Amino acid sequence: MPSEPIYLRWENTTLPHNKFYELEIELSLFYPKRITRRWGRIGAHQPHALHRWVDGPVELEHQVALIDRRRHAHGYQRVNALYSPIAEGLAA
Repeated sequence: MPSEPIYLRWENTTLPHNKFYELEIELSLFYPKRITRRWGRIGAHQPHALHRWVDGPVELEHQVALIDRRRHAHGYQRVNALYSPIAEGLAA
């Protein structure tokens, strides 16, 4: 990946839903990195959360693409994305 995502958010606001799904990747130069996924109703005080460690950039890219495909398949639209300034600086 030329620039790794560090935060992605999807929302499904079609009736009767109103749900969100977030993916956050810890900001670090080294692997393993931790992926944190959060999901639930928009406005929930304590959303569900799951953590997973990835060992390299290939696995990270695969996990992000897999989650993105699944969210779109379930009617979610991406509403926010932040990308790593570290990866952008290394690519220059």
